[in-house]
Amino acid sequence: MKFLKNLIALTLSLAVMCGAVFGCGGQSEDEDKEPETPPVTVERPTEEETRAMAMVDTIFEQYGVEGGEGDEAYINMKEYHNTQQSGYLWTNFSAVGMQYYVCKLYPDDEEQKEIYRKMLNNFLYFRQSNPESNTAENSVKYHSGRGNRIDGGSGDCFFDDNIWVARNYLRAYEIFEDEWYLNEAIRVNNWVLSGWNNELGGLVWSEVGLTDNANEQHLERGLSANACGIIVNALLSDYAETQEEKDFYMEWAEKFYQFCKKMQNKPDSYDYWNGIHTVINADGTRSDGDINRVHYSYNSGSMIIADLIMYDRTEDETKKAEYMDDAVGTSAAAKKTFYLIDPGALKYYYQGDPWFAAILCEAYYDLREYNEELAKDYMKTFNNNVKTAYQNRDPETNLLPYQATLTVTWTKNESWAIHQIGFAEQAVLAALFSVEGGFVVSE
Repeated sequence: MKFLKNLIALTLSLAVMCGAVFGCGGQSEDEDKEPETPPVTVERPTEEETRAMAMVDTIFEQYGVEGGEGDEAYINMKEYHNTQQSGYLWTNFSAVGMQYYVCKLYPDDEEQKEIYRKMLNNFLYFRQSNPESNTAENSVKYHSGRGNRIDGGSGDCFFDDNIWVARNYLRAYEIFEDEWYLNEAIRVNNWVLSGWNNELGGLVWSEVGLTDNANEQHLERGLSANACGIIVNALLSDYAETQEEKDFYMEWAEKFYQFCKKMQNKPDSYDYWNGIHTVINADGTRSDGDINRVHYSYNSGSMIIADLIMYDRTEDETKKAEYMDDAVGTSAAAKKTFYLIDPGALKYYYQGDPWFAAILCEAYYDLREYNEELAKDYMKTFNNNVKTAYQNRDPETNLLPYQATLTVTWTKNESWAIHQIGFAEQAVLAALFSVEGGFVVSE
């Protein structure tokens, strides 16, 4: 799959263009005013765009597996570039998230949309076979493992995975306006809500965490799933057909939000911890355990996105100020925590899992609608991260190092699809920002 695009000139000022085309002769009543700033043009493909699409090409070349026919054609991601092992649901929904932004970069490109549709079709191979058995009405869940047929998923069902699948279906509805995607997002969300702990608040990591046989990991109520619960339910409120439904989703968004705030590292910083452990007592009851005091960039990113979404959906000026303060404060704290300098290379890089960092990049991209200059500064850091990683790519496979400033050694999990997808999504977001903003991100 190759995505080479022709050079395009984007003119962002319709008024100026009108004057140039129609002549608009005669003396203007505004002739004493200072001349307008010339229209900003962006020559495409931009540097960011060319690099991003080369990285996306590599994802499909090294990991993409096509199958099926017609409306059931799919693209599945392998877990590693040098094996045939199918990727897990997490790997595949991360790739779908990347392709969503490719479709935003090329909104009129039907080929990109068809690729996106095939990737979404692949979700169905993780879907459960018997939704009617669920205790939650009108619900469905997705397994972590891929089956060899539609509705043939296998393995554990993670609340974390499922709420992210719901988010991806809402994005698919945005692109295709197909009601099935919206309804499936609702069904997945219904199953996720059935796992909420009414006494303690929050969702445990997986369905196993609802049983007495769960281990510490299964029992952790992680920020990732719960923060995405804010995003999904707030977005679902936009599609509600009645005020009662709208209130239902916003009440859930608020419940998830208040739970997630328990994990914010205030007043020391605006960063978020990873989760809260759950203790099963001798009598079978559950209580709060310790907070898992680890920072991951996708937790901060998810909460910035959640803050901006909640900001847009409240008319309470006090709450709006709180949401925006948190979004801006968490953005600054995340850069301080995760954007570090490599003393050996004398270059900055984002530490940790590249896909985790991609969610923070999504947050910085979303910030552009509220503070363009601040978003531009943050997006430059990610463009620097991607540019550095691309310069250090493996010459044979074009895969990137796990850490941008290092070289590929095959000892740092570089072969994992999700790490490569994370870098590619960062690159696509930088390209999208450069095109939409009317300027290149590179310095």
